Amino acid sequence: MAHIVLDNGPIQHASLERYNDPGIETGLGQSGYDSETVTYRLIEIDLADLEDTRWFPGPRPWGTEMVEALRRGERLPPVVVVKTARPGGFGLIDGLNRTYAHWAVGLPTIRAYELIAR
Repeated sequence: MAHIVLDNGPIQHASLERYNDPGIETGLGQSGYDSETVTYRLIEIDLADLEDTRWFPGPRPWGTEMVEALRRGERLPPVVVVKTARPGGFGLIDGLNRTYAHWAVGLPTIRAYELIAR
């Protein structure tokens, strides 16, 4: 499935709906991006388009808090992604646990902030 644009942006980094972790800045820095200058757009993508889902469930011990939240009908904040060289592919910058929770519950799509300007 092609991704669906929910908000074309540009969305400033300070305006992101966030989970309670500092992982976005760490992930951006490790990928060579500066949180002061990046902008995003909000999209909905297939979980299968996230390259990181290929190794799920993997050897990592996953928590159940986010899985249970999704099962209760709650909506988790979007993950943060960047387009990759693979056609239609996205790499995860932040949100591995949220992605896993969507996968574990069997949801086919996930909302994501796509990095559009560095």
